[in-house]
Amino acid sequence: MKKSTQKETVNGKWRFLAVFWPLLCMVFMGIILFDPDRKIDERIADAMFTLIPLVFFVIGMSIRRSLLKERRYATVLTTATVVSEGLRIRPGKRSFFPEFEFRAGGNLYHVKAAKGSGVSCVTKGKQEELYYAPENPGVFYVPKLQKHERRVSALLCGIGILWPVIGLFAPQIRMLFSFLQES
Repeated sequence: MKKSTQKETVNGKWRFLAVFWPLLCMVFMGIILFDPDRKIDERIADAMFTLIPLVFFVIGMSIRRSLLKERRYATVLTTATVVSEGLRIRPGKRSFFPEFEFRAGGNLYHVKAAKGSGVSCVTKGKQEELYYAPENPGVFYVPKLQKHERRVSALLCGIGILWPVIGLFAPQIRMLFSFLQES
């Protein structure tokens, strides 16, 4: 499979999940709200289990989308030197915006990560893989930095997927816990 076809497949899967899952959660909410076996307070609580986690899902999917956008244009691999971890300190918060240097087409480029992270994923003076856009080397991504963002995205999407399922099966879960309490 060609690289562009792989990217189109990944983007297609992202779009499908970004649209399909929230719609499915709305179906879950309808099932929950119109379930005659649930008390009204259980209906409301269980419906919230399908609605509130969608916020996590949307945030996780938007992170994933920005990662896919970065990878769409930056296709040429090179090795870059970390020239700075890019520590920025604001009251109550510290962020890292690493800076890199690399050669492309005989020119030396100095680039800074546009998005910061609460943890430093790179070390000054080390060599890291970096992908850049051949027509504009200022457009780049570093797989090591994306690894952290992919994990955060997976966590948020996981919450957004797991909790609505818990809300849908809440009566069975309550029954299980009441059975365990009786024992």
